Amino acid sequence: MSDFERRRATRVSVVIPIEVRDARGFSLHSSSDLSVGGVYFDRAIPHQVGTKVELSFTLPGESHAIVCAGEVVNVPNASSYGMGVRFLDLKSTDQALLIGFIGGTP
Repeated sequence: MSDFERRRATRVSVVIPIEVRDARGFSLHSSSDLSVGGVYFDRAIPHQVGTKVELSFTLPGESHAIVCAGEVVNVPNASSYGMGVRFLDLKSTDQALLIGFIGGTP
């Protein structure tokens, strides 16, 4: 997804817990905004850009957990907190849940 496509996706400010797994283990982070294309964590100790992770989270009001691969694509300032993660293999049913929750364009 290009920067233009990523920025075009509707984002919603939402704080939900998201489990982030990588080769070293797992951690729990709080999102700051969410789109159909990915998630941003404003208080996370960032992984390096290009790091592959597995994400698991449940949208408010839902019982079904969304589980997908992700890639760290944005670390605004490597010496502070924050990272953007792009969803890589989002199932169509999970994408539909996100679209319903966010209420925007995919």
